[in-house]
Amino acid sequence: MGLLEQRAPRVASLLAMPATRQLIRYALAGLCVTQFSACVYSAAVFFLRIDPMLANVFSTGCGLVTGYYIHSRWSFAEGGVGSEGWQVGRFLIASFVAFLINSMWVWLLTKVLHLSPLAPVPLMMLATPWISFLLNRHWVFKAA
Repeated sequence: MGLLEQRAPRVASLLAMPATRQLIRYALAGLCVTQFSACVYSAAVFFLRIDPMLANVFSTGCGLVTGYYIHSRWSFAEGGVGSEGWQVGRFLIASFVAFLINSMWVWLLTKVLHLSPLAPVPLMMLATPWISFLLNRHWVFKAA
């Protein structure tokens, strides 16, 4: 038996887990929303010459509505419990936490270290989404 045949049952059982499916959906949807927000941020600081902190506020607002819709309807569609009103409230709080984290990256890299306004983008796209996933899975959309 080849390595592929040995690994296939393990991969299948891993993919059968709700958390794995949610992580894959979250990664795909989150990547799109994060890319969208990062593009808005980058365009605001690069083309419009908006202060990086203000651009972060603007890009967060642009991604907020899109993110809730996609994550509530697709990423965490299975397993969500509670009224949508409570979910929206928890989502806004979780998004605010992510906003604060991104603001920390922007402040640290652009204001303290005086790096390029685009320096925070990699951290916004790679570090913050992991914290957001955990908040969304275990608190906002309450995993089954």
